[in-house]
Amino acid sequence: MARRTQKGTAYAFNDSDVIASYDFDMDVWHPHREKMALIAREILPFKRSESLCILDLGVGSGYLSYKMIEMFPNASLIAVDAAVLMIDHAKLRLAAHLGQITFKAMTFQELPEKEKDLSGIDAVVSAFALHHLSSDEKLRLFQFVYSILKPNGWFINCDIFRSVSPVFETLFRRLQYIGVRERTRSMKHQEKSLDQISSEYTAKEKRDGDNLLTVTEDMELLSEAGFQMVECLWKEYREAVYGGVK
Repeated sequence: MARRTQKGTAYAFNDSDVIASYDFDMDVWHPHREKMALIAREILPFKRSESLCILDLGVGSGYLSYKMIEMFPNASLIAVDAAVLMIDHAKLRLAAHLGQITFKAMTFQELPEKEKDLSGIDAVVSAFALHHLSSDEKLRLFQFVYSILKPNGWFINCDIFRSVSPVFETLFRRLQYIGVRERTRSMKHQEKSLDQISSEYTAKEKRDGDNLLTVTEDMELLSEAGFQMVECLWKEYREAVYGGVK
């Protein structure tokens, strides 16, 4: 699979047609998105009334940021995304909370340099965004995340991953495609074969610039970045939630 920079990924998502169907497509391809977001917010050991500062890496349509504000209504958020049109889309979902949110349009590669004075962050969260980065890019980002977090600050990532074993990777993908076929039938009222879905997903991975690591590789990078406590909080097939504490 061809690798692309996150700048290229930004162009893939900075498309009105992609954005128009983004949330619906996410529900078809990633049915555990809500569960993963709930895990991400409920694992954070903060009081609901606290005035937290939370950084959302890859705000997308604002789904995870919205869930965070639901849990922590007094929080302020910094929402980063490289796709300007996607940020505009997120503002629609978060319209009632815009006074609490600072949006920043930049790539993850640019973030450490452009926001080098950022500090005092209680939690950094991300959902379905970091799998576009290479190992080196991800390590640099994790090091930046560690540097801006307060002591005992948290990092939580909800994402997709590849399996260590090619056999399990093939099995997990087949199970994913079967689920997508069922949801395409019930939600879109369309009939598609598993071969069609596989072809569409392969094209989607190429378009989006996916660069999947294993959960273990991601967690090792987090430890290398300085996090002392790293744990996988939930996993099902190719999707997982993991976190680390500074």
